[in-house]
Amino acid sequence: MKKLLSAVILGSALVWSGAATAADIQLPAPQISGGMPIMDAFAARHSNSKFSDEKLSLQDVSNVCWAACGINRPDGKRTIPTKKNAQLIALYVVLPDGVYLYNAKDNVLVQKLEGEDYIKLYKNGAPALLLHAAPADNEFSRFHIGSMYMNAALYCASAGLNNKMKERETEKLEGKLILPEGWKIFIVQTLGHPAMKTDDGKKK
Repeated sequence: MKKLLSAVILGSALVWSGAATAADIQLPAPQISGGMPIMDAFAARHSNSKFSDEKLSLQDVSNVCWAACGINRPDGKRTIPTKKNAQLIALYVVLPDGVYLYNAKDNVLVQKLEGEDYIKLYKNGAPALLLHAAPADNEFSRFHIGSMYMNAALYCASAGLNNKMKERETEKLEGKLILPEGWKIFIVQTLGHPAMKTDDGKKK
């Protein structure tokens, strides 16, 4: 019981701690109703890494973060299940101006790294990336991460965004982004608007 309580406290502290600063981003409230019917979203879900130059709106960022692991009940529980509700998960968002930790309680992106160079490390043209993190040695982490990734992917399908899982580039920010001891990034998920093509078939 003590171990479980410690896990819950750690998970909460990781996501909620720290006063807001000028560099943090207050997201608009997520749109938690409407959108594509769930069966249509299943049918539309696919991976695609061809992105346009259009940036994601803060509304899309808010929506996809909430879909991945936002709070959907007054008791603080999430859009995904976690073992005994320990919530040992973290979602980082890489944008052109830095790397942010998603604070689900306050719907805020807390800046952890500043600078556009971080998104350029991935060299994929995506305007945003989600970094799905959890304790490396927890036997349930992969289940939790898989749920986060798929929720975000289904939101992308519903919103007409492209996304792709990049499991082999999880080390790009090692030594730069400081995670809690024993935690790791399991999945990098690129996302953005689909690339448009000109009449000659080239990417626009």
